[in-house]
Amino acid sequence: MLNCVNRTENVPYKVLRRAAIVTFLLPLFTVGANAQLIDCAKVEEAWRNLPLSASHEDRARVYDQAFNDSDCDGAVVENIGKQIIEARLDALAPFQDLDGFGGDPEQLKQGLFDLQEFGSHWRISFLLGEIYRKQRQAVPALKAYQEALGLVDDEELTPAEPEHAMIARLRDRLDEMAVVVAQISTDPSDIKIPVTRSGQSISQYSFQTRGYGRKKTLVPIQFVYDRDVMTETGRTSFEDAQKALIKQGAPDIQVIGHTDPVGSDAYNVQLSLKRAEAIRRALQASGYAGSIEVVGMGEAQPFRFDDPSLYSEDVRNQAHRRVEFVLK
Repeated sequence: MLNCVNRTENVPYKVLRRAAIVTFLLPLFTVGANAQLIDCAKVEEAWRNLPLSASHEDRARVYDQAFNDSDCDGAVVENIGKQIIEARLDALAPFQDLDGFGGDPEQLKQGLFDLQEFGSHWRISFLLGEIYRKQRQAVPALKAYQEALGLVDDEELTPAEPEHAMIARLRDRLDEMAVVVAQISTDPSDIKIPVTRSGQSISQYSFQTRGYGRKKTLVPIQFVYDRDVMTETGRTSFEDAQKALIKQGAPDIQVIGHTDPVGSDAYNVQLSLKRAEAIRRALQASGYAGSIEVVGMGEAQPFRFDDPSLYSEDVRNQAHRRVEFVLK
């Protein structure tokens, strides 16, 4: 699994949760220090017999017993945890994203952290990304969105394909945070694409995520100011994008270069074209088999932020410097 989001573990939560729960399940699960493990069949029966009105705490208690005091295997524990997450998410966050959210973001963040005790879910990571984004914490936001995409890519962890509108929103958020982080960070590892538990790179630079496809993918390849030479961070992004293109069969593509608004239109068109050419040369030098057309857009198509107020004018201007790959 991905290990992208750094957070402070809420250690006391599980202890307090156990101490506070007194339910009709207590006689079934009272286990002495030297008692044998509970038969998993009894745990599964208790789970099936929970009424629809059972509280989150009641459900969490069964999970704790399955995890800590029973002979249940990982699949059983994971399934119970997944059901707890899905039920709790509907109550905790009955919305798709934080647009229009009027609650306390810190309270929501803590609730999402607590839910991660029961397993991983792409919506948890996505919503954490939304909170970090609103709080102007660009690097944690990017990592959370990347983790969400990795979970979407994993058909075992996310068997039901999310709605394409939500995958599109996630990909758009990733694009936004990637171009911002590429500007504000000097650490190439901040922009590097993580890998899933199976060792595969997430689909951030792919033209398809599950059943959702797009013809254009953004790559935050940064260049030395006023030159067509990639920075160290830009080289990291390029190498990840190159791997993604090769994985997709080296399709015929168009490389579009963009610049910030500093300078004349004519100069920026030429600069963006030189940078697109630099990407083509680098791809061809690596043995890329597909055809590559280059286009220089200059400052004509600035990056569109959903909420420009989250970023300074300087960051917004610099974030316009990017490269896009388009399927031909």
